[in-house]
Amino acid sequence: MELIELKDFFEMDFGAPLPMIVSTDTELFITFYSDQEIKSFYPNALNPVYSTGVVVLKFKHYLKYTFGIPGNETIEGHPYFKLGMKLFKFYELTNSDLVAHLEKIEKSHQYYNPNKWKDYKHYILTFHDNMFECVAKKFKVRIENLSIYDQANKLLSELSTKEQ
Repeated sequence: MELIELKDFFEMDFGAPLPMIVSTDTELFITFYSDQEIKSFYPNALNPVYSTGVVVLKFKHYLKYTFGIPGNETIEGHPYFKLGMKLFKFYELTNSDLVAHLEKIEKSHQYYNPNKWKDYKHYILTFHDNMFECVAKKFKVRIENLSIYDQANKLLSELSTKEQ
């Protein structure tokens, strides 16, 4: 396994980026505050109703995601820490144990196709208080000048008006 940092897409807020997830069974969005206005190591006091400047990551054709521990106080206990995982970063884990585990489960399906698994990637976002992992084919990034709550409403609207 190799942990590759995905750079130059965004700068995450170093305080409380307040990540929020919106998903259906085929599309997954995670949005959080960026550090686009004040590029500093010091946490910004963010208000989820009024503060603006969020990152939106859209994962297409995702298979699984997890969200929760570790955070800043327990990241050293995570197995990927030995690979160089740090806080406030976006990664792709190549030769992922999670992708291998999911493929092993899928092998029990009568129409299992090993070629399907070539396009799936393991993405990781590390925040201040938690971590997000996702296995998906690809992602897109956009920056919005909205509050996190307004962005969540926009994402729900996108999902509900999506062409079938």
